[in-house]
Amino acid sequence: MYDPEKMKEEYDQLEHGKTRMSGIRCAIEAADRQNDLPFQLYFRLELCRESTFYDDALDLFVIFPEALALVDKHPDIPSTYFDSYHKNGMTHVLWVYKWVIENCIEYYQIPLADCKKFFEDYKKRSLAFGYNLKPYYLCLYDFYKHIDEEYAKQCFHKAEALPRDRNANCRACERNGEVEYYLTYGNLEKANNLSREIDDFTLTCGSDKSAWLRLKSNYMTYYLDRGEFEQAEAYCRMMERNLGKNYGTEYEQWEYFLYCYTHTNIGKALKIYKEHWKEWLCQRCPQNSFDADKYICAFFQELERVRKGTTVKLNLGHTFPLYQENGQYKIAELFDFYYKRALNTAEKFDERNGTDYYKTELKRLLSRKGNTID
Repeated sequence: MYDPEKMKEEYDQLEHGKTRMSGIRCAIEAADRQNDLPFQLYFRLELCRESTFYDDALDLFVIFPEALALVDKHPDIPSTYFDSYHKNGMTHVLWVYKWVIENCIEYYQIPLADCKKFFEDYKKRSLAFGYNLKPYYLCLYDFYKHIDEEYAKQCFHKAEALPRDRNANCRACERNGEVEYYLTYGNLEKANNLSREIDDFTLTCGSDKSAWLRLKSNYMTYYLDRGEFEQAEAYCRMMERNLGKNYGTEYEQWEYFLYCYTHTNIGKALKIYKEHWKEWLCQRCPQNSFDADKYICAFFQELERVRKGTTVKLNLGHTFPLYQENGQYKIAELFDFYYKRALNTAEKFDERNGTDYYKTELKRLLSRKGNTID
């Protein structure tokens, strides 16, 4: 018997990622057979959520157009009793649409022209529904900060000047975005002032410490970017102490921890690499893959510098492309392997964006006493 509530209960018990994605797809098929429009839409948006936060967000760009087509064909689809926050199906779609435009930056597979179309369509729909463009400009800032920095800054300040409405992100998430902006551009005093309400838990998001951890991540990144590794390590340790406490995987930023400890505790960095090499190798999100590969390059670069020998003993599985049965790996060859991966991704992003930002970032990170890697 068709029972959408029971189907939701069942897939909510499944492990996040591909297993739950499969369960939600079964629910979609059942709702489609019943022509149950509210749940046809709801289950698709649930799949978008699972894809965005727990699997491969590239699937979002396949799933979301189906949801969009439903509300275009049936604009009066009501909300289900599971998503009572949203006035109707269209408001729910506009909320999820933010995830689409936020993820454009992460995937070079999405052509620049298509990214611009998503942004303009979201803008048109938001205005038509009576929303302002605060989320639109914030997402534009994130997308263009690696493409056209001055335009990106203009977008941020346009968003900053607009009031919040029902489609705005939560206050804590919005505040963290402001902190990240002012840290990026070196205004530590303003960032510190904006941080206070998150630091004292006046502003929270989801679980009690979620916004607080995101704030610490912002500061960790700030100090890492400036090469102030001792200060960054303090934030790494704060975040590590809170891993595995129902805050999801967002704060398991092992590639950043690796980079920090590369410069403060090379032994711990080696331990982190041994524990996480496989997941880094299997990254499907190109932005995440680029970040991991560039920091692994920096790790092997430093390991080669401080180590007496030219090899390192690693227990890497048969799936590792450079697998050695005896477990002895030349550090220079490991560096070259990850550098080629990072450079390949950088070139694809730069080709998509029409810039040299990613290649420049890679060379900057791996500079040795003023001499950059060619």
